[in-house]
Amino acid sequence: MNTRRRAHRTLALLGAILAVSPALSAMQVAPVTAAPAVSPVSDDDIAFANRLSKAFKSVAGMAEPAVVHIIALQRRQQVRYDWFGMPVERGPVSLMPTSQGSGFVVSADGTIVTNNHVIAEADQLKVRTADGRELDARLIGHDEATDLAVIRSDALAAGGGVRPVSLGDSDALDVGEWVVAIGSPFGFSRTVTAGIVSAKGRSLTPRETGRAYEDFIQTDAAINPGNSGGPLLNLRGEVVGINSAIASRTGGYEGLGFAIPSNVARAVLDNILANGRVVRGYLGVALSDATPDQLKGVDSVPEVYRGVAVGTVEAESPAERAGLHEGDVILRFQGQPVNEARLRTAIAVTRPGTRIEMEVLREGQRQKLVANLGDYASVLSDRAATQNEVLIEELGAAVKTFTRQMAREAGYRDARVKGVQVTEVRPDTSAARSGLRQGDIILEVGNQPAPTARAFVDLVGKGGVGPGTSLGVVRGNRMGTVTIVK
Repeated sequence: MNTRRRAHRTLALLGAILAVSPALSAMQVAPVTAAPAVSPVSDDDIAFANRLSKAFKSVAGMAEPAVVHIIALQRRQQVRYDWFGMPVERGPVSLMPTSQGSGFVVSADGTIVTNNHVIAEADQLKVRTADGRELDARLIGHDEATDLAVIRSDALAAGGGVRPVSLGDSDALDVGEWVVAIGSPFGFSRTVTAGIVSAKGRSLTPRETGRAYEDFIQTDAAINPGNSGGPLLNLRGEVVGINSAIASRTGGYEGLGFAIPSNVARAVLDNILANGRVVRGYLGVALSDATPDQLKGVDSVPEVYRGVAVGTVEAESPAERAGLHEGDVILRFQGQPVNEARLRTAIAVTRPGTRIEMEVLREGQRQKLVANLGDYASVLSDRAATQNEVLIEELGAAVKTFTRQMAREAGYRDARVKGVQVTEVRPDTSAARSGLRQGDIILEVGNQPAPTARAFVDLVGKGGVGPGTSLGVVRGNRMGTVTIVK
């Protein structure tokens, strides 16, 4: 019965479809409209793209021969340990690659600029040139605070054919300007990427960089591990920055790269070539970024470099002799607009004795002041000798001489406890990340005794405290070592 009903229903449905079919066939179906044709690219547009491509090719062609791949080697010993972590067998000492990066030649004598973190722990350096030669290099000087280093390959100069690149004016660089980065990301040498300047005057946290002085150029030109130390160039082929850092959650490129301005690099380069190390300038004033209230009445304030407010002015300092007052706002330093990061860096990398000009805002009026920078290391040393306590900004810690009286009060009977006591450890600094604590007594710096604050300052001034440096430390009734990290 059910089967017959289903058959009747099927026949009825077919009849309805046949009845409607003539109506469907009589309907007018609108034709399908074709998509409009895409306009061809104009000859002018193609010519413009070709001109831009030619500019990138020209920059790469000029700069690539000057870019080198740097290999840092360190002496390592193979050690076999037992189940308890005790060494049971030691093998021979051999040189092992521990770091790789990029650099670029700046003079015909084989002088190369790179990042300090590329060569920081190297016992031997090698550079690989664009034509495939692998040559020895040696360290001329380095500066951890700005993450810059100068090395030299005499073999490169002797081999001839050195074509240096020139340092341009990073202050003349504009946001939105095209730039080209060249380096050896992930070991792939002579890699060229292009982008624009995304921002200027960027500061990263010490935890990200480990640096005391910075004024970064931000770019979206791809920068990856291995690009460090390579050049960032404008379309005239001039180096406007040294690729140094990336902001990334993965360790790879995510659109944010940072370069040290070429004007900072030039000052550090000249300083190192003249002294073998960076001899820092000293102004003697507390600095902070100016607030909108402090800039009232000032027209056309730059977005980033909005001026620097003057805090405490140290007695008998270059700042006091120049006539700086607490409450002044420094708008320009050596003709360039400044914020705190740029001004602090500029003072630090300028050689002592340099005559500098400042444009200052005081009670709504602009005026020009001139100062002769002092020697930061000498000031620290004198302060350590007279005040017996000194703040080491690069380390982020204050120390004072640990006297015999202090040793007796602390219960130490051993007269060999001669060193400096840590009186302050600032957060997010090299000292804090290394594990130094307030109250620690530092006896040695890299196996060199530091019996007084002045001796400790002298070791710091000679570049004796940096990543990998071992400090002999007494903490309570225990003696051990603290290794400095960035």
